[in-house]
Amino acid sequence: MATTKGYHQYRGRGAKGKVLLVILLLLILLAAVVYLLGQKYIVYDADGTVRLELPFLQKQEDTVNPEDIPEQDINIQYGEDNEDKDEEQDQSDPTPVIPQKPPLQVMQAQELPYSCLSSDPTAAISGKTAVVVNIKRVDGTLSYPSEVPLAQGILQAGEAALSNLKVITDSSCYTVARISALCDIAFAELHSEAAILYNDGSLWSDDYNRHWLNPASEVTQQYLCDLAKECADRGFDEILLDQFRFPVEGNLSPTSAPADRIAALTQLAQKIREAVPSIAVSIMLPGGIGSDASYAVSGLSSQSLYESFDRIYAPEGSYAYFWLTEAMPADFARDTRLVITAYAPVGSGSYMILYG
Repeated sequence: MATTKGYHQYRGRGAKGKVLLVILLLLILLAAVVYLLGQKYIVYDADGTVRLELPFLQKQEDTVNPEDIPEQDINIQYGEDNEDKDEEQDQSDPTPVIPQKPPLQVMQAQELPYSCLSSDPTAAISGKTAVVVNIKRVDGTLSYPSEVPLAQGILQAGEAALSNLKVITDSSCYTVARISALCDIAFAELHSEAAILYNDGSLWSDDYNRHWLNPASEVTQQYLCDLAKECADRGFDEILLDQFRFPVEGNLSPTSAPADRIAALTQLAQKIREAVPSIAVSIMLPGGIGSDASYAVSGLSSQSLYESFDRIYAPEGSYAYFWLTEAMPADFARDTRLVITAYAPVGSGSYMILYG
């Protein structure tokens, strides 16, 4: 067979072209991959300029480690759940609501007998628009069974008195709880630390052998505030503080009474008002005090009375009544804030008919 020299070494131009084509396709594929991967690093400036920002070319300070963020700067969004959490937070810390007292009205009240809670009081309150119930007397006894801790050991009425008291407070009558505040024989004997004492530590007594409580004593303050709150919780519309003063009957020196008597009574009145913010707190002035000097000794002043109490009860024709008439400011609402105490109706304005 004839042979052609050099034929087996010749592959022609086609083989080299295929290699170049493969290389070209690989380059195109690589360029496409690089383009796709590099899209997130391509940045368009505001003027349309295109630039490439690669991660390893960025400044170190531009990267932020989440662990370096202070906790107070982290604001986690909960979506709808976050709104619920905000509502729960608002409910757990609500804005304090100050109870509003109803406006005072002209009042014609009838004082009920001391025994009014010993039997059904329906007949006693029939036809009355306002009644006064003696809750604590000058001897310290209570006309109903109290749950106040400091009242334990004090002589109290039986459980039946609660039912009779509820008849009164549930009625349409305006109800006033009269409390002998600082003249209290039983409590002073049970809690001598709350009483006015002689310098030797013995109980001080007035000319009628009555003991008096010290308004600056924390025990006294707690007891009276708790009693007032209990009366408010049982439905009374007003607290009437009787014997809310220092005694003027007897040898007053030397005793443990505080030097600034007006300040001591004013502070106690404020504490009681804070204990029962939604009802009126009033004071009954004594009829036996007949001079400005005696009122100074008792710790009462026209300014403290005007500022500390909603109503002021004063005996008809007494020095207290005329003193109030002269001493009260021009804006003192006499018809509603001044209550005249008498044994018969007194005409216009507010009054309380005394029992007996």
